[in-house]
Amino acid sequence: MVALHVRLFSLAAVLPLLFTIGCSGGHGRPPQVTTAPAGFSADTFNRAGLISGATATEAACRALPDGLWVTAGDRQECLRYGSGGTRSPARTALVYIPGDPAGAAYSLAEGMPTIERVSEHYELSQETRDFGADALSGAMGGIPVILMARPGMHGSSGNHARDRHTTAEVALLDGALTQLRQRFGFPDLALFGFSSGGSVVANMLARRTDIRCAVIGSAPLDLTYFYQQQDGRIPDYFAMRQDDLADPIRGVGSARSDATIFVIGDRRDRNVPAAAWGSWVAAARRAGLRVKSAEITGLDRPELGGTIESHHQTSSRGMEVAYGCATGMPAERLLRALRSGGPILLPQGRRLSGPEIRAAFSGRNLRATEWFPRVNVLSRWGEGGGLAYFDLSRGDRRIAEWRWRIEGDQLCTTRHGCGEVLVDGRFLHLAQGESHRLRVTFVTAPPGADSPGTGKP
Repeated sequence: MVALHVRLFSLAAVLPLLFTIGCSGGHGRPPQVTTAPAGFSADTFNRAGLISGATATEAACRALPDGLWVTAGDRQECLRYGSGGTRSPARTALVYIPGDPAGAAYSLAEGMPTIERVSEHYELSQETRDFGADALSGAMGGIPVILMARPGMHGSSGNHARDRHTTAEVALLDGALTQLRQRFGFPDLALFGFSSGGSVVANMLARRTDIRCAVIGSAPLDLTYFYQQQDGRIPDYFAMRQDDLADPIRGVGSARSDATIFVIGDRRDRNVPAAAWGSWVAAARRAGLRVKSAEITGLDRPELGGTIESHHQTSSRGMEVAYGCATGMPAERLLRALRSGGPILLPQGRRLSGPEIRAAFSGRNLRATEWFPRVNVLSRWGEGGGLAYFDLSRGDRRIAEWRWRIEGDQLCTTRHGCGEVLVDGRFLHLAQGESHRLRVTFVTAPPGADSPGTGKP
């Protein structure tokens, strides 16, 4: 039964923390606990709402700036999203579909899928998600970035445990993508799905013709194999739901997409066995799809509720590939970078001098997205060299202590080592090594504000 628990229940994506950059209530102020909007039965931004699920009225959904009222068959749900870079002229948008909540464990209760538990790091707010999208867009030169919430998660109505891996989930997200294109005028989409979000993206290839490229990371693309126990038996959790499950491998033969498809993963992945995506790759190629696959190093964030040495976290590289494809990089160039371990996303902007770095950081509260592995932080850069990280759901709670200093024209911390700092509008980028690999992107001011103390490049 231990093996069953790992295979069946531990598909817990670290990437929902992608949404938790920053803090609500204004730039630099502590996060606030979210409450359900009027017209919603619960708030799925928090753990209680995630477990219970939520309903919403159409009027309540349409009143939200981030709400999409989606009809799919007999389902109507309010799906929500975060956005960054959407004020720029419409072009290919990078849309991210997340995996399951960090630390989630699932079971059956009276024949219905339920969530037994989930990590406290799951909780966030709409404002923190928007800052997350803003930071990603800033790291990528301003391209539009959408962080899409799945049904029953991150503020959306629905029931995550029951909708997970189902045809209803795919249909609802398909409708949401259509509405996003109508709302912002994107010509086409670069989709990136991590873990269970990758299953959704694979299913989209049989439904949509506007996908420029699809990136699928560490995803269960053959659900029969994914759910199968080590002794070959199929658990009740899977057997009772087979008719409703959107198994990507079943529909791969009907996909007629012209998209360039990247499938990445680590063969040591203990959450999603490589065979659960490898069989889909073979089937997709037989169906004539343009699939590129690469084995990469999966990373870990065990403190977020994941398995120790799971090798499951491939979100940093997946986001880089989606960026490269969205901006027109040739597929073979991206594939070579994946296989060689070379960087794809390079920091942009003007390099700062030592005094400029000190002025940009000293005494500041800064939101940041760290890369490899990618996680979002709220930090305080003390004038005396102290560097504190704070809990993103409780902004007054310190969770780590580091040190920082300036050496010549480099920023050095006991967490990151030393590197150059580049300024690009409201964003600061820490880059390291001869390859100029991006390590951290800092947000110095909210959208529409100037970047104090840094100047324009």
